[in-house]
Amino acid sequence: MNKEYNNKKLKTDIRNGLINHCEFFDLLNILKGYKDAGGKQNDAYAVLESLRGDIKDDSCKDIILELLDVITGFCSLYIRIWDNN
Repeated sequence: MNKEYNNKKLKTDIRNGLINHCEFFDLLNILKGYKDAGGKQNDAYAVLESLRGDIKDDSCKDIILELLDVITGFCSLYIRIWDNN
């Protein structure tokens, strides 16, 4: 994985995006950047799952759940990031 983008940076970027009320598609682009840097699907899932436990705001938790759906491929094809063959 690109040292510029690791699991810790993913967690920080998503957390900051949630705090700053970023749009869903902005957060989705963070996930895409993570994947493009060599990030793995299972690692992204684990990072967001741990972040979900840290976040207290229900609307932020809802967004994290939507992002988890994208990570697992339980989403529309046009926003899917990882192929689930």
